[in-house]
Amino acid sequence: MMARMILYIVALALGAATLWGQESNILRHYSLSAGVGTTGVTIDAGTMVTDYVGIRGGIDLMPHFKYSTELSLNLINQTQEIGIDLSPLRERKVEVEGTLHNTTGHALLDIYPLPRLAFHVTVGAYIAGDDDVVDVVSGENEMLKKVADLNARRGMFAMIPLSYGQVAAKMGDYNIMPDDNGNARAQVKVRKVRPYLGIGYGRAVPHSRLNCQIDVGVQLSGKPRVYNGVNGEEITADGARGEDGGLLRSIDRVKCYPVLSVRLAGRIF
Repeated sequence: MMARMILYIVALALGAATLWGQESNILRHYSLSAGVGTTGVTIDAGTMVTDYVGIRGGIDLMPHFKYSTELSLNLINQTQEIGIDLSPLRERKVEVEGTLHNTTGHALLDIYPLPRLAFHVTVGAYIAGDDDVVDVVSGENEMLKKVADLNARRGMFAMIPLSYGQVAAKMGDYNIMPDDNGNARAQVKVRKVRPYLGIGYGRAVPHSRLNCQIDVGVQLSGKPRVYNGVNGEEITADGARGEDGGLLRSIDRVKCYPVLSVRLAGRIF
């Protein structure tokens, strides 16, 4: 549904550009391109506004990559005895699966400082239908059921703050609390609209029938936010630093997304 909506927007934009071009005697040539890169499979349409400026718009289809790893069970802020034997849970691991889904649309402006060359500087934005880019799910887990039960029984120790002695699955700097059924879930979210800055080689509309385009740049996605998938509450980093979670452990440190794309563009008229 989101991909279809982006295609509608791009089609409307190109239609409006065509009408404008007929009045202004520019935007007379168009191209279609397809390629692959770190944003997935890219399909876009482009046109040259002047010899110095080109515009492109399209969609980037990202497959749902899945990544399995293990998270350690982490004892949060234990500074005193709490009357519960936690030794069976120490150093235990919980298997989780992370899923990346990052399909976007893009609207880009190519600036050619030397029109005779195909080198360009590009500014624009990538736009997602959802700000959720990574889902982390454990599935029902007997060990996490025990953890949830233990955390619930912490309420019996009224004189000890609840922030002491709770157990969670540790993902980098974040503690993910399981629900009563033994599910631990987290969602990582970034901006829906991600400004883009990059450089590349290749024209929005090739002089010949076909040409190859290469782009390198970054999407400014902002600081990722991590949410508990069980109750929807945002989780703040609390210093539970560690190696647990493999690639997931650095998720809150990545504030931009690298873009490398290689496309084959063909002039359609």
